Amino acid sequence: MEIKGNVSGISKFWLSKIEKLTEFTLQGNQIVSKELADELAVITANINKEILLYVDRKGHINHVEVGDNHSVSLEALKGREAKSRLSGFRCIHTHPGGDGTLSMVDLTALPLLRFDCIVAIGVDAEGKTTNVGLAWGILGKNLPQPLLYPNLGSILNLDMQAQVSLIEKEAEKKLEFHEEIKDAPKALLVAISGRDTEAMSSYSLAELKQLADTAGLVVVDNMLQKRSVPDAATYIGKGKLEELRFKCQILGIDSIIFDDELSPVQIRNLEETTGKAIIDRSMLILDIFAGRAKSNEGKLQVELAQLRYMMPRLVGQGEVLSRLGGGIGTRGPGETKLEADRRNIRKRITELESRLEQVVKTRKLHREQRTGQSIPVIALVGYTNAGKSTLLNALTGSDVMAEDKLFATLDTTTRKITLPDNRQALLTDTVGFIRKLPHHLVAAFRATLEEVVEADLLVHVLDGSGSEVEEQVKAVTEVLSYLKAEHKPTVIAINKVDTITSEGYLKRLLGHYEHSVAISAKKVIGLAELLAEITEMLPGAAHFVKVLLPYSKASMLAALHNDAAISLEEYRNEGIYVEAKVDEQLYQRLLKAEYLVN
Repeated sequence: MEIKGNVSGISKFWLSKIEKLTEFTLQGNQIVSKELADELAVITANINKEILLYVDRKGHINHVEVGDNHSVSLEALKGREAKSRLSGFRCIHTHPGGDGTLSMVDLTALPLLRFDCIVAIGVDAEGKTTNVGLAWGILGKNLPQPLLYPNLGSILNLDMQAQVSLIEKEAEKKLEFHEEIKDAPKALLVAISGRDTEAMSSYSLAELKQLADTAGLVVVDNMLQKRSVPDAATYIGKGKLEELRFKCQILGIDSIIFDDELSPVQIRNLEETTGKAIIDRSMLILDIFAGRAKSNEGKLQVELAQLRYMMPRLVGQGEVLSRLGGGIGTRGPGETKLEADRRNIRKRITELESRLEQVVKTRKLHREQRTGQSIPVIALVGYTNAGKSTLLNALTGSDVMAEDKLFATLDTTTRKITLPDNRQALLTDTVGFIRKLPHHLVAAFRATLEEVVEADLLVHVLDGSGSEVEEQVKAVTEVLSYLKAEHKPTVIAINKVDTITSEGYLKRLLGHYEHSVAISAKKVIGLAELLAEITEMLPGAAHFVKVLLPYSKASMLAALHNDAAISLEEYRNEGIYVEAKVDEQLYQRLLKAEYLVN
């Protein structure tokens, strides 16, 4: 077999030693044998050059290459070509100088050449093996996770055959998915952990992925950096930035999504470094809102939020805006406005604020009319996808769109509901909240969210099946605090209890939150108990009255049947005797007509 590479300066003795390496045969499940590794180490130390071997799955050495003292060429060999299969070759090479850590070149070559695995054996000056770097094969363009073992003995008993079989089985499962996303826009997620726990950081990234999925992007990888605060210039540190740039090239990334709102400087620096479209959390949420707003009011509010977001990012951002022109951050009614100059954008913002002020006045007029009719308002609030729309449908028999997606509901929906004490009330579904909800978005949705501010009672819907209930409650409370509505009478509806398997966990939730009720809006569980709690908590609770009506006042009896909860009705000689719970308006009518008795 021809020995390739940098063989100049090597004596005939050591060349013959290198040639004899092809006589070694490894077992199929063996990564490398001690005998072969020891021989490689002796030769490497004496010629002070890297030596590389390709070994097939029968254990035969098919390729030998010599490099210099810090690198060696990695040549592509014709192996198995099926997309869900590795090439069938493992790559074993030495590192003179005693460090077997795999280099970035090694890690890059592994997915490109589809090796079963790549091994770097550290060799000291005396020709002894030291530590060993190992990375298993990976199908796709992701960078592998390198492992570093303290000595050769640590890898001698690893079952290569079993590991490769597992890799290929997983690849078979994912092949169909990868075919589907081949031409789809690919995104990579980036976050910093700050002071969060590892579990919280993972949850945050998972939620960011949900947002990206909702926006129609395909997430192919993510990156999490442990640091207390974001870097002022690039959000992540220099080392991570280089890794990010490299990942984008390897994976064919179109967009990079960050889990926080970025400054104009950070966006500019990141775009210049990576050459990719940079999307922050606020921009992503705005895009989702733009795609889901259906009413004229909702569209106005989304456009206003988009323009307020883009305003400080316009200076020196011509190229950025041009790149964003057909993607995230420009969807919806505001897309053609984002490339206008600052003066036109200010003018448009003023116009939108004026039009939304009219919406606020109209809503105020409607509320005053309801107040005159003594109709209380109950607002459903909660984290996005907690089940508010499903609950509205279950309680009122309506058919408001309810999807298992983030921000399925943007436009306010109000339906009439009859409470157990026969009082009429209005039940309003509101937009869901989320962690790090942009304040300019909350401000833009002021007209819609005033339904929360002006409500007589809040029903806070929690997703009891989730693992981050407390974090979601905290996010909702922060927005309510911003709206100055955090002290309103509130009933906690712990939803999706049909998916909770631990009774102890459910009891802890119910014990932790005051005025809480366990429900399943989807399975219609616990709704009677929820309505009872709402009736009890709703301000202006019904009066218990005893009424004696003349037989000639049948109209008043009809009013009692329509608007009161009657517990007793008797026909006596002196008139019709009724015991009932009535609302404030009906109570005043009975009092004025002098129909109340002791």
